[in-house]
Amino acid sequence: MHEASLVQGLLDICLKALKDHNAAHPENQVKHIHKLECQLGLIACVEAQTLIGCFELFAEGTPAEGAQLLLQTAPLACRCTDCSHEFSLTQRHFVCPSCGGENIHFNGGHGLTLMALHVAPEETDHD
Repeated sequence: MHEASLVQGLLDICLKALKDHNAAHPENQVKHIHKLECQLGLIACVEAQTLIGCFELFAEGTPAEGAQLLLQTAPLACRCTDCSHEFSLTQRHFVCPSCGGENIHFNGGHGLTLMALHVAPEETDHD
């Protein structure tokens, strides 16, 4: 399952960022990850619901347990080789909006990018 390896990598990045922050800022420790905002490439061949389900499973017992994983589709920069029109796609409809041509050139669109990591500081006991 491709989603499992993506989630493991994403979780590793988040937990390392949390650890690095806590080491650099002992006075402002972060205990919990609340939300991750990610962009998923248009042609990543990843099922979003499966990715979210894997994240929930892999996050159990970590500071990311219960965190919300928000996924947005990253725009795919394209160029029509028929009319040279440059445009971005956000849906898998590979047709030039200018001339209707199907000779589209693009690079990328396969990745998963962490855009934002929302965390909460460690709670202190108030007696």
